[in-house]
Amino acid sequence: MSMSARWLPPSPEAARRALAAEIRQVLQHRRDPRPWIEENLWIRDKGRRVIPLIFNAVQRDYHPYVTDRDMILKARQQGFTTYCCARFFADTILHHNTTSVMVAHDLDSAERTFRIVQLFWERLPEEERKQAGKPRFSNRREFLWPKINSHFYVGTAGALTLGRGQTINNLHCSEFAFWLKPQESLAALMQAVPAGGNIVIESTPNGIGNYFHDLWRQAKAGEVKYRWHFYMWWDDPSYALPGPPLAELTEREIYLQARYGLSDDQVRWRRAKERDLRELFKQEYPEDDLSCFLASTRACFDLARLQQIATRISGEPAPEVLSALPHPAGITGLTPARLLVWRRPQEGRLYVIGADVGEGLAQGDASCAVVLDRERGEQVAELYGRVPPDRFAHMLDALGRWYNRAQLAVERNNHGHSTLNTLRNVCHYPWLYYHVRYDARYGQQPTLGWPTDQATKPILVDDLAAAIAEGSLILHSGALVDECMTFVTTNSGSQEAEQGKLDDRVMAAGIAWQVRKRPVTVGTTQRPAGW
Repeated sequence: MSMSARWLPPSPEAARRALAAEIRQVLQHRRDPRPWIEENLWIRDKGRRVIPLIFNAVQRDYHPYVTDRDMILKARQQGFTTYCCARFFADTILHHNTTSVMVAHDLDSAERTFRIVQLFWERLPEEERKQAGKPRFSNRREFLWPKINSHFYVGTAGALTLGRGQTINNLHCSEFAFWLKPQESLAALMQAVPAGGNIVIESTPNGIGNYFHDLWRQAKAGEVKYRWHFYMWWDDPSYALPGPPLAELTEREIYLQARYGLSDDQVRWRRAKERDLRELFKQEYPEDDLSCFLASTRACFDLARLQQIATRISGEPAPEVLSALPHPAGITGLTPARLLVWRRPQEGRLYVIGADVGEGLAQGDASCAVVLDRERGEQVAELYGRVPPDRFAHMLDALGRWYNRAQLAVERNNHGHSTLNTLRNVCHYPWLYYHVRYDARYGQQPTLGWPTDQATKPILVDDLAAAIAEGSLILHSGALVDECMTFVTTNSGSQEAEQGKLDDRVMAAGIAWQVRKRPVTVGTTQRPAGW
């Protein structure tokens, strides 16, 4: 062996440089886990092959914009669960005293997620496994590495005790829109995440009115501290179907190609998925963050039209907010109710008021009144608050007299009887609505107040929906529009607010619109049928 081929120990300077390079690499892995992930972790692909985890297009796009509070709206099977598993697994292995929790919406999803983590550990290079030490397994879909005191757990949203009594450094909430008790579960989990911990909430859409939809809107409006990320189906280039050039395109396809540069292969894939999924295509494979929420709901009102109205309202001046009105009997206070006024009463104009009465308890249903200009069909005011029914009657009395002794219709169901009694026998309000039913024996039978029942409610809802769709009802209340968006037909066929939502304003507006349908002559005391 020649002297030139003999091994010589590295010089102190060369050893120092090698050690510094190794330290820089380790630190880089801790700052940006992508190199470590792609070098060490393996996954099963859609073809059931075990391959290295190399970030796909969507994962590569999202990775540089990760924050400690992220909310993701996305299409199906874009790899976010795998990404979060890998990112949090790397953090758990590379840092001592780290706890990562993945929360799925059901047990099957939790099992699939845990199998991803199991494969990470099974295929992890031996040197990395030695650094972490031998894990302790349990039957609860978890890893615990005693040597580094780190813990990785996969659970379900139904386990409300999850997170209590422990610190969670990394939390991933998967398919959050499908959690059974999302607000309660998330609140419990977030209490365990310290400042500087990571939270990722991701989901495909599941209709409007649920807590994920609420959080998404709040995140976009800057009302909650989550950075929102929206990924459409074409952000994943694998969603394409090869074939010859398309001869004809629909108007929507032409728009998508012009706006987003979709290829014919992507359009062909889109057509095939639309045939399979029909109306659910926009939910499973979003193209914008409005229609994807609307696709899966059984709304009673035209949601696209409501969105247009909401956009218009957002550009309008804020309403006048009043806390008191003059009243002949000296009853002026509206607190704790709030009166929003878009148009003050004008001399010579006629107005109608629809009122829905709540029980007046702090946690119960609110009472609401909607004032419409009879001729224009325009909302001019809205009274809303949690007040006792008899107190609400005095407020309605003051409101009705202020609006030129408006025709006043109060729902008489439940607590409405108390309000009507006070209006008639204490306030002596002169223009109360009487509902007329035809009786075969006695003819027309007028009854004080509006009855909401199986016969009248479908008419009220359908007429209100038609008025909104046609534009004959001009709304100014954003809260009323929000209630309309979450007013649905349930599986049992009833029309009501989605669970956890309100419909007080919807019912008040519907009653006012029904009363407006009955004609009256300006400047007279004429009372048509129904008065």
